[in-house]
Amino acid sequence: MYDTEKKNPICIKRCDDYCQDVRANDSKVSCEFKLINFTHSNNYYLTRSGTTSRPIRLTYDDYHINDTRICNICDLKYNFRYLDYCIGNQVLKPYLKYNSIWQSIGGSDMHFGDLKFVAFFCLSLHNSTACNQLANLCIMSHFSADKNSPCSLLTQLSDVVIKYASMDENVEATKPSLFFKRGEKTAKMMMEPLSVGTNSKEIKELRLFSTVYALDGTLRRWGEFKIDQLNLCQMNSLNDGGDWSSHWKIHFARLSESIHCKFTSENLIDLAKIYANDNFFSIYLNVSEEKAEGLVETKLIILPVLIENISVGNLHPQPEEWQLVKRFQLIEAQYRQQNKHSHQRRFEDEFKLTIYRSITYAEYIELHYDIYNNNQIGLPLVKLRYRHLDLTTNVTLHELQPFKLQITFARAGEDSQRKLMIETLLPIFLLAALIMALLQLYNYRQRRTGLVSTATTAEIINSSLYLVEFLLHFISYAANAILLCFIIYMCVYPLQFLVQGSIEITLPIMKDDQSLLEILIYSAFSLRFIFTCVHFWYISRFDLFLIDWERPRSCDNNHFILKNNLETSSVCSSVRTYTSENVSTWRIFYVTNEWIRLSVKQKHSTALQGLLVLPLAQFFISESLISKDLALQLFIIITTSVTIYIIQVMLHKFVWNRIFGDPLQKFIDLCSLCNISVFMLLEHSFGYYIHGRSPNGFADTDMYSMLLQIQRDSQQGCPRKGLLGDSDQQSYVILPPLSLRIYFQKLLAPFEPPYSMPQSHFQKEINTTDAAVERSSAAYSSMNRFLCAFIDHAIKDMDYIIKEKTLIEKLFNCEFENYLTESKGTFYIDNAKSFDRLLLYGNSFNIILMELTMLIIVFILTHNLIASTVVVYLFNKLIQNVFLKYVRHNVTSKTSIDKRFLM
Repeated sequence: MYDTEKKNPICIKRCDDYCQDVRANDSKVSCEFKLINFTHSNNYYLTRSGTTSRPIRLTYDDYHINDTRICNICDLKYNFRYLDYCIGNQVLKPYLKYNSIWQSIGGSDMHFGDLKFVAFFCLSLHNSTACNQLANLCIMSHFSADKNSPCSLLTQLSDVVIKYASMDENVEATKPSLFFKRGEKTAKMMMEPLSVGTNSKEIKELRLFSTVYALDGTLRRWGEFKIDQLNLCQMNSLNDGGDWSSHWKIHFARLSESIHCKFTSENLIDLAKIYANDNFFSIYLNVSEEKAEGLVETKLIILPVLIENISVGNLHPQPEEWQLVKRFQLIEAQYRQQNKHSHQRRFEDEFKLTIYRSITYAEYIELHYDIYNNNQIGLPLVKLRYRHLDLTTNVTLHELQPFKLQITFARAGEDSQRKLMIETLLPIFLLAALIMALLQLYNYRQRRTGLVSTATTAEIINSSLYLVEFLLHFISYAANAILLCFIIYMCVYPLQFLVQGSIEITLPIMKDDQSLLEILIYSAFSLRFIFTCVHFWYISRFDLFLIDWERPRSCDNNHFILKNNLETSSVCSSVRTYTSENVSTWRIFYVTNEWIRLSVKQKHSTALQGLLVLPLAQFFISESLISKDLALQLFIIITTSVTIYIIQVMLHKFVWNRIFGDPLQKFIDLCSLCNISVFMLLEHSFGYYIHGRSPNGFADTDMYSMLLQIQRDSQQGCPRKGLLGDSDQQSYVILPPLSLRIYFQKLLAPFEPPYSMPQSHFQKEINTTDAAVERSSAAYSSMNRFLCAFIDHAIKDMDYIIKEKTLIEKLFNCEFENYLTESKGTFYIDNAKSFDRLLLYGNSFNIILMELTMLIIVFILTHNLIASTVVVYLFNKLIQNVFLKYVRHNVTSKTSIDKRFLM
């Protein structure tokens, strides 16, 4: 031994007697020391090598009673004194670099004066209490990675550890376990479900278990984990969240609310007096597995702790970059270096601010669970974020400090799903929307300019008309893309939780995702609302003209004589022959009113939709599994609404239309019965045409002529009603020649005010009844004669061809091969009756998307499905009334029919 060399150890009784004598003279003297030293090779001790042996601890029982020198006071010249230990200088020499370390932590200096002794007892003597104390000191340093810090002893093996470790033992065993190893192994542990043994049938139950250590490494508490242990709100009786049971088990977890509160700095200081620096938590998962033999095995798995403040990598989403730890504390307080105050000041409130230099507490705590296929659970993760409060600054006792505690669940791969949606699906959908908008812009340009266009790309971009058209299409497609992402996320994600597994775990509300979902649905609603308003206003202002094919009757001796077709006014009469014509106008009124009635007809009933969605969705939402989960509630509402809409459309198409007839076809038949065609131009050279020319040549007839015609049809066969002589096709998508619009303007020019004439003067000129009637009749007669001639191919410099669209053209609603020139147009056979796009009937998909987004938004804001359904129904009625008003006004202005004749 370095200080003394004993051949005959003394017994403990002789030492006790000597120490009693010493204490009698001076009660403050402590004479009992445990010597820790190296031994030399001699006859009385086991031979050890000074370079390879580990330190040994000599107790009193190792000495003879006759030797009293062991009880002498520890000579600090050759030893270090720590607690009741006397440690030789040479033994402690490798740890002297850890002596009196001052470290700046969060603006405060922290002293680790006893670190060399703690490291010696932990790394050399393998004392578990010292190792726990070393880990606690590392936590006190905020897991500092500085050289010679407490954590440096835990994160890497020093030469001291290797020197004093036995060659036959694992070197890792000498290091206290506080950190998880960073890398792929830890990431794999966090991304896989809990595995059971080969003989395990299933995991019966999961409980949480916790240990609490004091700063000196002693165990203060162990047992079942209680969530109240982490609830600082409850410690201050400021709980603003739910009432969580202290005996919380994951087996019965149905938590969907977080606990949050704000307490004052004074409350925090009071908590620091009780809990700071002396409560270090470790949480374990207590897994009970049922074995094949019927036995139940229980094992503890320590939970990883992710502290956001200790490392930049902990803020990254990749688990392999995280530095996970196994222990944490709630509150840490740094005392002031000099704290000498009078007895009176201790009773003042401001005295509390002078006790500590700084306080660091956990302002956010989250217990996070990942759920895998078949509801297998992953290893829970504890997430913390610390908040540092510097009391040396201008901090008041009443300043509020936030705290939040929550338990979250997420399907494994949720982040990857969110990344897939935000970084992959949404950009792809928006790119597709942009491409479709550009395609529609190109098609719009072709409809206006055709093959004679010489416009360059720059001219198209600079044109405000083209820009507005592009934005309108892009808004529509972008709204569909965003809504599609929302529906995919809301439907695919919750569906994975409907499969029951071995562990009964429900999905609480997705707090982190709710803001993302709200952004998506608000964006989709805004874009969809803008498009709906502009689109319905646009389609209600198209150019409409009713072509009357009825041949006028000439009166001779009070007998009506039918002229042949070539002598009708529609082909060869002059503009002024309208006064001698005798054609009934009630047919035009009849067709016009039927068009107005058809314009507000829809494929689905919003009232029926609401009456069916409301009870079905309420039934599922009332279930305890879904009642507090907004995500699943929206999933139920979307699924129910879409399903009922699809059922309505299918029943309308395959049942209602077969029984009561297709309303579009019924309108076409009405046009044929009235001998009137409908010519519609939505754009400059694009529109729709319904060929309603009667195959009999006339519609105004008496009973005798009608029976005679029926008899002739039964003998010779029914004539065809189509524009082509050998077909019954009556609906067409048309691209008339570019000069047709110019000719329109020329025909209407005499009936419009010239630029040189003031509007008031022109209005005064036509105010008389005779002038108004004359101008209206002349305009109608001229346009009717012109369009009849055009349809009959009777205009030499203005003609058209009839063809069918290709599959691609039908799919994208485009006309790539339109052959549109100044004198040549194209009529496309339209079996789908595309003119319904000018009606609410053909815009059913746009309407249901608008109603669905509105239903979701109102429900998110009110959490009331009845109110949401009522709002959607009122919105639908508003659309119908406003659209009907615009259609009536458009029909009156474009057909010169007085509004008093309209229903």
